[in-house]
Formats: sequence, structure tokens, C-alpha cells
Amino acid sequence: MLFNLFKKKPEVPPKKKVKIYPIGRITHYFSKLKVAIIDIEQGDITLDDVLFIKGSLTRFRQRVRSIEYNHQKISKAPAGYEIGLQVGAKVRIGDLVYKEIHSQG
Repeated sequence: MLFNLFKKKPEVPPKKKVKIYPIGRITHYFSKLKVAIIDIEQGDITLDDVLFIKGSLTRFRQRVRSIEYNHQKISKAPAGYEIGLQVGAKVRIGDLVYKEIHSQG
């Protein structure tokens, strides 16, 4: 037991700071398909972005795997677009959508 005190502990990598920026809001939800319609009010959404969806009963993070605009798959959606996004949990109309940005430090 005494010798455990002198063992070198593994180095822990520095934590990444996460900033969230408001992107838009949920305007519709198709429960059978688990697809949310998001109105992008500012910024943009690209594939592999991490979104944070927050509402009165909703709170989860999700990576963007596909984006659809007018039934066509796209890789980037700028402000002003209303896109379809498959979600992993139930969302509600009016829920806010944020984009997570990771920074070292």
C-alpha cells in the first residue's frame, strides 16, 4: 500500500474549452422519422459539427451526420436555410440550436 503512493500517475491531457454559439431554432419535428427542421438564423452548419439542442424539456448534444435542404443532401448550410436533420432524441418546436466550438486551453 505504501509503494502505491510513489507510483507516477499518468499525465492527464489538458481539458478542451467548449464555447457554444446560437445558430437557430427548431421549427418542426417529425416524430416517426426522428427528423427536426432547423431554421438557421446565423452562422452555418457543416457535416461533423457538434450541435447542442436546448429547450424547456430538451437538452442533448449531437454530431451532424447528414443535412438535407429541399430533399437534397448538402454538406454545408448557411444562415437563411431551413434544413432537415435526423436527431437522436425528441425535440420540440422552439428549442434552441447551438454550435459547439472546441478550443485548446
